[in-house]
Amino acid sequence: MGTRKSMKLPIILTFIIIGVIVYLFTTIKQTEVVCERTYLFDSNIYLKEHVVATIDGKKIEKLEVQKTIILPEKYLKDDTYLNVIKENLDRTLNYLGNKVSYTIESDRIIVNIEVDNNEVVLLHNITFKGKDSFEIIINSNTKSRDVLTLKVGDNYNDGEFMKKLKADGYSCK
Repeated sequence: MGTRKSMKLPIILTFIIIGVIVYLFTTIKQTEVVCERTYLFDSNIYLKEHVVATIDGKKIEKLEVQKTIILPEKYLKDDTYLNVIKENLDRTLNYLGNKVSYTIESDRIIVNIEVDNNEVVLLHNITFKGKDSFEIIINSNTKSRDVLTLKVGDNYNDGEFMKKLKADGYSCK
């Protein structure tokens, strides 16, 4: 009878240790990597890309991308240029459906993209040509060397992800 009584304490300690380990694994936070890049084109149009990637272990779980296009004064006489930009963006981003939203302000258009289910997002794919004329070019070729293709589910740890974006000119933290 004495040995059975002495077995209760180790069993209770084992369950407590297992409980603590399970608690620690369930409360591990996913890593968020934040990167930004700003472009200035010949026509004085600014494009700012802000990327927030949620990485769980070695896999991208979620991507939040905000692209802000700021037009100079000469393109703000009417809404024509902002509408042209929105139409072009909408045509190339319509595959994402309701995961894309647009905000049009007096001098800028803000595109918010939030994906979490194996969708592809392209970065560094918008250019504005011409110093005196207005031409927007959106590269939607996922195989192009000129764009940065990211997909939810890609295998990156936070260090590899930051290295990839820094190599393309982004500043990350």
